[in-house]
Amino acid sequence: LFVPFYELLVITAATEVNDGYLRFMRTIRQFNYTVQVLGLGEEWKGGDVARTVGGGQKVRWLKKELEKHKDKQNTVIMFQQTFLFIEIKMKYMRVKDEKGFKHKNNKCNTLLMLNTVSLFQRKFNITLDHKSHIFQNLNGAIEEVVLKFEKSRVRARNVAYDTLPVVIHGNGPTKLQLNYLGNYAPSAWTVLNELTFPMIPLTVCLCFREACKKDVSCDYFFSIDADVALTNPDVLRILIEENKGLWNVPYITQVYLIRGETLRSRLAPVSLYQQEGMDPDMIFCKSVREQGVFMFVSNRDEFGRLISSTNYNISRLHPDMWQIFDNPVVRDSHVKHTSAETRMRAQTNPVCVCVSVCVERVSEHDERLSGGYENVPTVDIHMNQIQYEKEWLKFLKDYIVPVTEKLYPGYYPKAQAVMNFVVRYRPDEQPSLRPHHDSSTFTINIALNRKNIDYEGGGCRFLRYDCTVESPRKGWSFMHPGRLTHYHEGLPVTRGTRYIMVSFVDP
Repeated sequence: LFVPFYELLVITAATEVNDGYLRFMRTIRQFNYTVQVLGLGEEWKGGDVARTVGGGQKVRWLKKELEKHKDKQNTVIMFQQTFLFIEIKMKYMRVKDEKGFKHKNNKCNTLLMLNTVSLFQRKFNITLDHKSHIFQNLNGAIEEVVLKFEKSRVRARNVAYDTLPVVIHGNGPTKLQLNYLGNYAPSAWTVLNELTFPMIPLTVCLCFREACKKDVSCDYFFSIDADVALTNPDVLRILIEENKGLWNVPYITQVYLIRGETLRSRLAPVSLYQQEGMDPDMIFCKSVREQGVFMFVSNRDEFGRLISSTNYNISRLHPDMWQIFDNPVVRDSHVKHTSAETRMRAQTNPVCVCVSVCVERVSEHDERLSGGYENVPTVDIHMNQIQYEKEWLKFLKDYIVPVTEKLYPGYYPKAQAVMNFVVRYRPDEQPSLRPHHDSSTFTINIALNRKNIDYEGGGCRFLRYDCTVESPRKGWSFMHPGRLTHYHEGLPVTRGTRYIMVSFVDP
């Protein structure tokens, strides 16, 4: 029996417009089906079918509607729930007589009980779609359904029978799997067109959720946890433009955007965060799902990152500088990352941040200096005094070593350093440093403040070559061999205070 597709009538039941309903209608429109929605706007009296028996109200609606079509000989009616989606356009439907349809999972979405199938099959020539040519029920058969990516579309494939079902049905515990499949099939996997931000004033509440539920002027509620670092200033604009994310997921946490209208309507009667013995985030997602609200994530743009707060010490002036191991991306955000082909720039902006900590403590007394810890003592503070030595050595390995290998071909630095310190020069304290060699294979010398603004004078003079490096600009470094060939001295500071960061690498 072949039935033209335009004589197919799809009937569904829904009392409210929710995300599942909108997805179902999207597939209906895509394939130009005729659909009749029963019960929209009416009160649901059919019970909680997710936890107990129920659904008689839908049967009554359907029975009443079928009376209108009983004399239409060329019309085929397909009744569907809105927690499914249609995958392809049915140009025809073939009903064939098959026998021996026993299988552990019944795939047919039908109102007939299994023990009556044989009777109706003989009387009305009804065949159970046991190989999922048309209907695929996910309940009890999740492992049998996979995605098949074709050139211009995505299909669900039944691997048990190698069929491509038309209608995917997910009820009860399989709704999450249906949401996953709906991210791709039937044609959700597409390239998005350019989005436009609505040119109307919007109110986004960065406040308590209850405040947004009570304030009708609150268009959106933006929730963000303390361990979230947003780096994209356009995050709200992008999310509102997209209207929803790209991927329907069962769980979200840390940061999310909710429409104020949704909070004040569909989510108003439920407790979103509190249930004894359960994690608040899990309760939130469970409550939202049970209200038929889909949760989405978007990966079109980078919005920021999560911070590992286990070892995050906020008592430090710049705690991000100590996150080189726990949160390396945070550390890298402070580094102007350039290639090793730059001449002598050592990518040392993290030191400029760290100098605030060091400068505050340079004046502290260090008993090691009087004990001959340094051959040529200076007024300084060492990285191990501020518990930053292991982080600094990691920085040397990641950023200084590539520059060194470029400048000195054939030499492979170990990035070892015992002497890593910030030096302070003042006219009335220690204005200069006598000629000396460094205890290093090579030395890096990083300017931490600005010549002719923060201080005057200063610089490094290499005696053998009669060459003076007055001062790189703040945050830049110069690198030179430490022994034999580069005998050097620190020139006097005549005004203000000069700070430099020195590291003796590979002593």
